Amino acid sequence: MRADFRLMQDLAKIVHTNAEAKIKEIKNLMHHFKTNEKCKEKQALWHLKFNENPQELQGFKYQAGNLLMGPNASGTPASFDIEKCAREIDRKIQGKMFTQTQLKNWAIFHGDRDG
Repeated sequence: MRADFRLMQDLAKIVHTNAEAKIKEIKNLMHHFKTNEKCKEKQALWHLKFNENPQELQGFKYQAGNLLMGPNASGTPASFDIEKCAREIDRKIQGKMFTQTQLKNWAIFHGDRDG
């Protein structure tokens, strides 16, 4: 399926939509719940009520930051912005990994009941 370019392109249109398109789809679903007879029966049976409009929330979005990889062809460590490369992150992380220093001393911590 991944080799089918058209399928992947159609899937990307569905998965990578903007917030307005997602809100529109949710409103459409809620409208369907409100107007469909079977949905209305189940809602009455289970005592459910749905609001057609999504709840607005105030929030803050933290920056994802950069991912540091191993050295590239020029010998400098490769680094990329996670948010800017979100759709192609699987390709970006296929390069050489960042190397860590060797761990010579190890310790295991546990609670009394896990001993």
